[in-house]
Amino acid sequence: MKNLKIKLPFLALLLGLGIVFVQSAFTPKTNRANTYWRYDLTNNSGLRDGDSYTKITDPDAPTCSGSNLPCVIAAPDTVTSNEELEDYLENTTTFPDDSDITAGAVHKKASL
Repeated sequence: MKNLKIKLPFLALLLGLGIVFVQSAFTPKTNRANTYWRYDLTNNSGLRDGDSYTKITDPDAPTCSGSNLPCVIAAPDTVTSNEELEDYLENTTTFPDDSDITAGAVHKKASL
C-alpha cells in the first residue's frame, strides 16, 4: 500500500502528459495564408510568366467564366512579387505541365 502511494502521483503525471500529447496530435494545423494573382492574358502563352499576373486581395473579385485558362490562382503567402510568382510557377514538381496551373486555379476563364 505504501508503494502505491508513492507511485500514484507519478502515474497521474504520466497519464496527464499522455493525454496532452494525444490531444495535440489531433489538433489541425493552421492554414497558411495565400496570395492571389489574376491572370491577365487571354491565351496560354504566359502561364509560367510572373509578369502575366496581377496581385489581388480578393480572389472572388474578378468576373471569370470558362474553363480553359486560370483566372485567379493562389500561391503561398511567401510569394509576394511577380519574380517570386514566376519562380513558383516554374517549379515542375508543383506544376509538371501547364495544364496543372489551370487545374489548380481558384477560378478559371475562357480563352479567346
